[in-house]
This record gives sequence, C-alpha cells and structure tokens, in this order.
Amino acid sequence: MRLSHLFLALMMLLPAHRLAAQDSDAIDRAVTENPYRTADQKARDVYRHPAETLKFFGITADMTVAEPLPGWYTEILGDLLRDKGTYIALNTAPHLSEDAGRRARSHAWRDNYIASKGKLFGDKAFARFMLTEDGFAADDSVDAILAFRSMHGWVYSDVLEEVLAEFFRVLKPGGVLGVVQHRENEDSPNTPADRRGYLKQSFVIEAVTKAGFVLADQSEINANPKDTKDYEIGVWGLPPVLRAGSDEERRKNQAIGESDRMTLKFVKPGQ
Repeated sequence: MRLSHLFLALMMLLPAHRLAAQDSDAIDRAVTENPYRTADQKARDVYRHPAETLKFFGITADMTVAEPLPGWYTEILGDLLRDKGTYIALNTAPHLSEDAGRRARSHAWRDNYIASKGKLFGDKAFARFMLTEDGFAADDSVDAILAFRSMHGWVYSDVLEEVLAEFFRVLKPGGVLGVVQHRENEDSPNTPADRRGYLKQSFVIEAVTKAGFVLADQSEINANPKDTKDYEIGVWGLPPVLRAGSDEERRKNQAIGESDRMTLKFVKPGQ
C-alpha cells in the first residue's frame, strides 16, 4: 500500500468530522419540511433515523449521490439534492432477469422514474441500470452511494462482488459508500443461503473491504436490540412488511418495530 493510501486509511479510522451547520440544517429540512414525503413515510422515521443517518454518512446538498434500488429515502434525497446536487436512481439491469415481463418493466422504470416524481429532483437527476457494459456513471465521478437495506439481494443474486466493483470504480477518491443493512447475530448458524434478509456485520465488512474500500466509521443509529431475528419468514416478519402467520404474531412483531441494522461508512481511498 502506498504511504498516502496508508495515511488516509488510518485517518479514516478516526471519528468523522461533524457536518457544517448549514449542511446539517439542510438535511433536517429535507426530512421534516419536505412536501414530497407522505405520512406513511414519516411514520418510519422513528425506526430509520434518516437525518442522523445522512449526517453520519456526511451527505451534503451539493453532492452527486446514487441510490441503488430507490425507495423510502428517495423523497428525502431528491429534495436535499435538487438545487445544488445531482441524484442518480439505480435499478437492477434487465439482462439479469430471465423474465421478459420484468425486463420490460425495468426499461419502463428507467425511462419514467424521474419524470414520475414531478419536480422533486430538479433538472440534473437521472436513472440508470447497474452492471451494464457502459456503467451507470463515469469513473471517479460520484460523491456517495447509499445502499439502504439492499445488500442481501445482491448476495442472493450472486452479484455482490460485481456491484461493489462498479461502486468502487465510479466513486471519487474519498467518496462514501454508506451501508444500512439488516444485521444477523455473529454467533448465528444462519448463512446468506438461508435468504432471511439478515447478513452478519463481519461478512459485510469483509466483502466491502475486499473490494478496496476502507471502513471509516460505524454507528448504532439504526440498531434495534428488541429484534429477536427468529421469525419463520425472516426479516419480512417485522414491519413494514409484517408477513407474520397469526394476528397475535403480527401484534408481537409490530411492537418490536423494524429490524436491527448495521450502519457502516466506507470510503474509497485516494488523494
């Protein structure tokens, strides 16, 4: 490892600097004063801690930020980045699906997703596919990629290594890969092959650092010690899916809340 890379890696092990006040305030406004967010979305804030999570990752309003598999965070990121930044929506490449209907829906999504959100994103946002021949962005051009509760899907599809390689290529040196992922207990006999939605934190760290990233920081912002992780259907037994068997089980799982989640900040080394 070059000395400059080693120095940066060591520096990244230190606690992250606090965001400037204006950047912190912009995140707060995108969460609490956002006209595009629904009541149902806001009800999840107590479990997902969006303002704290985005501040932990160091996201600012002038960044270029990619969100794989857009979902619950999209309205927040769109509002935050609309005026000064750029939002990139990422979906799975159609060629990875054997179902013709799903491939057609994927193409329709790419063509219509940004327009379907009206004025949320501004003029610079765009939608792309991951793992295409041309890639979704130029090398060293993206400030941050935020993977919210999506990594298990790439593991199950056997594309995690390819996805991480593409993320590494497009991120700028010093760029952030933020990961929020359902967390399996380290002593659990469960494996990714069980497809329960949970991954061990050690597994995630090993996979991402193997791809060249440095673990800069980790947080318990999205931890939930009440999550017993023993649901027959896996993580989908908990809210918001709540795919439990009986009314009694659903009431019990509703009281638990959403899953226990790791929150990891990785950085691409470089000057």
